[in-house]
Amino acid sequence: MVSFLASCEYEFIKPEPVPPPPDPTDTISFSQEVQPIWDANNCTGCHKPGGAAGLDLTAPNAYNSLFSNGLVNVSDPPSSKIYTYPHPSTGEHSYKYATEAEASLILYWIEQGALDN
Repeated sequence: MVSFLASCEYEFIKPEPVPPPPDPTDTISFSQEVQPIWDANNCTGCHKPGGAAGLDLTAPNAYNSLFSNGLVNVSDPPSSKIYTYPHPSTGEHSYKYATEAEASLILYWIEQGALDN
């Protein structure tokens, strides 16, 4: 009599923990914390003057471009396209934020009023 034992091997991937919201007394800086996300993820490779979809995410133009393109909604931050479209888990953009922490920082910045600071 011949018998076989088979088993499956599963590789469990732990999701990245969602970072806690920043201290409400700490204001997120657009120039120091938000802008570098687009630079680090090479968003500015396409989203530059004369580039993709008329959206310019380069440092001197990003803030005005976000608002002139209607990508920030301070009255309903989670619906802001600059948060949802490149979201790493649910976004539709072909290039996404590298981490949930980056997306969360964008959301927290919008929740704080999307200041140009």
